[in-house]
Amino acid sequence: MGLRVRAGLCAGWRRRRGRRGRLGRRGAAPLGPVLEAMVGAAYEQRRPIPEALAREAAEAGDPRGMTVHGIGLVQRGAYAEAARWLGRAIEAGDTQAMVVLGTLYMDLGRLDEAERHLRRAADSGHPGARAALHQLRARRNGAAS
Repeated sequence: MGLRVRAGLCAGWRRRRGRRGRLGRRGAAPLGPVLEAMVGAAYEQRRPIPEALAREAAEAGDPRGMTVHGIGLVQRGAYAEAARWLGRAIEAGDTQAMVVLGTLYMDLGRLDEAERHLRRAADSGHPGARAALHQLRARRNGAAS
């Protein structure tokens, strides 16, 4: 019953938004209301969803789905594939993907690439990016010693 209520709310939200979604999913295949709700919860509340569902949303062109799928790939160590999906989400304007990709590059020791993505997210006003930039600076200062 809870999913039915949530699905109905999502359907109404999409009708009001002109079926474009929060990040302007032009050209993206519409997600079903249940999948859209699951991806939204994973994106905004960090609730885990099965990788197959995250991939489905990503392949449908949903920027949040691309980010969620990229995070899942990072967690299982598929860094190259994660970077590709996160890059696609960034192209669609997702600042959270910028932070995730920047953090991934920082963890991999690719500090210049990390800084590029984190600075772009910080310039867009993402508060997590500012904190990650501070960590990056601390890592660089520690490495210089």
